[in-house]
Amino acid sequence: MLATGCSSAANLGGDGGETDSDALGGFASGDSLSASQGDTEGNDGTSAASGGSYTTTGDDPGSESTSGTSELPAPPSDEPAPTDEKEQQNVPEEDVCSGDQVTAWRLAARDPDAMSSPAHAREAMLGQWPSLISVAIRPWEFLNYYTFAYPLAPPGQLLAGAQLRASKDELGDIFELQVAIRGPELAEADRAPVHLTLALDNSGSMEGKALELLKSAGHVLAAELRAGDTVAVVSWNEADPPLLPVTMVTGPNDAKLLAAIDGFTVGGSAELTQALSAGYAQADEAYVPKDINRLILISDGGATATQDDLEEMAKRAGDVANKTGVHAIGVGVGDPGLYRSGLIDAIGVAGAGPSIYVGSAEAAETQLGERFLSLVGLTASSVDVRVTLPPGLQLVSESQTDTEVLGPDHVTAAPTDNSVIHRRLRPCVDDLDMSTTLQVELHWVDAVSGEQKQTTAEWKLIELLSGDTAWLQKGEAVLAYATALRAIQYYPGDTGAIDRAWERLEAAKKALPDDPELAEIGQVLAALQEP
Repeated sequence: MLATGCSSAANLGGDGGETDSDALGGFASGDSLSASQGDTEGNDGTSAASGGSYTTTGDDPGSESTSGTSELPAPPSDEPAPTDEKEQQNVPEEDVCSGDQVTAWRLAARDPDAMSSPAHAREAMLGQWPSLISVAIRPWEFLNYYTFAYPLAPPGQLLAGAQLRASKDELGDIFELQVAIRGPELAEADRAPVHLTLALDNSGSMEGKALELLKSAGHVLAAELRAGDTVAVVSWNEADPPLLPVTMVTGPNDAKLLAAIDGFTVGGSAELTQALSAGYAQADEAYVPKDINRLILISDGGATATQDDLEEMAKRAGDVANKTGVHAIGVGVGDPGLYRSGLIDAIGVAGAGPSIYVGSAEAAETQLGERFLSLVGLTASSVDVRVTLPPGLQLVSESQTDTEVLGPDHVTAAPTDNSVIHRRLRPCVDDLDMSTTLQVELHWVDAVSGEQKQTTAEWKLIELLSGDTAWLQKGEAVLAYATALRAIQYYPGDTGAIDRAWERLEAAKKALPDDPELAEIGQVLAALQEP
């Protein structure tokens, strides 16, 4: 069934209104991806938490058929303006690209731990009643959600990887660049002790599938704990006693923890403010410096977050210098047609932790079980990525609003995980010297020691162009897929975006024929085309 209708996407852009950035068009072609969280984006949190709808100007996107139209404007985007920060001391004001002038850019990933949108879209389209009407498509989350097996970093370090592909567009030669920031490999046996506090939404709207999935999520988390870890369980009503006070578990599937989860019921008062108060009281009791201390809030998104709530989560996550606090993780659950993502997204941004959506027991196993270490772990905070282009190359910017200056932020990196940034480059000289180098410099704060660290990687253009591009092609397929989902909400009669997504997907499958995530994307694209 071809999904129709405009999403009720929550706007995390700051002012509660629409942005003037053509972010999706740029995003689809690789101009913009995800980036920094925190106060530097101007998030007021309130509109995000309440799930306020995105407002567009002009005609209703679903009011007339656009089938066969080749020149459609890009759908409105909830994404704030791109935040690539030009290093002005390295770039002449009038001549930003020449054959003898290098260009340095600070690249960032917006909401690098936000991952609910792709999972929500998948569950909505592969369920019994396929529709994207209730889904807030946040395209910049898609590269966060899908996996890219770039080489892992050494212990305690980050590692930069890059792939480059030559292409053409309507203006001429173009290069697709994908940069990956990879965390270190970490075996389960080598992780620090974990201290989790589970705050379970007991509001009436949780009755049914949301409650069922909450318990599935709890069971998966219980299976990942080991002897010596601690856990506490509270409801979102501060007046209720803890379902399980801070308890040291005996190992995976601790009987007391499973009993608390299975015995949880919904009903009565439930507010995020009270959930934070009750949850942090238990987290403070369990807190051990340099261990993994996390507050996990599980909800269908039906509550609201006040500015005080968001500020409290940001304060508890710790200061920017060493991130020694309790990070908050938002886990959304429930029927895809009823789930509201705004609250969970806001929790992730303010709490400096991941935000995910669990729409099935299988999804709980994947996101909370298989990805447990990258969900709760933390290798680095205040991650800063700077790319220096060789002479004759410039970063393509398709927005007129990309001059936002970034300050300290909450960009983090987890063990066994990666952040992927996709950009387009254009030569500004006729004879580009392929022996020149592209450099990626990483700066970060070690999450355990608080030590400032950095590393640099560089590649000759000829080396990148002759190297592997498999993960870059997967990135292009993921971006085209996100674009198709977003476009079909606004232009349900036009299949051009889906056709382009299929084209990118088939190219990626040739490079990665056994990738299950590409197969999954194909299933969703096929569902979009069903009559």
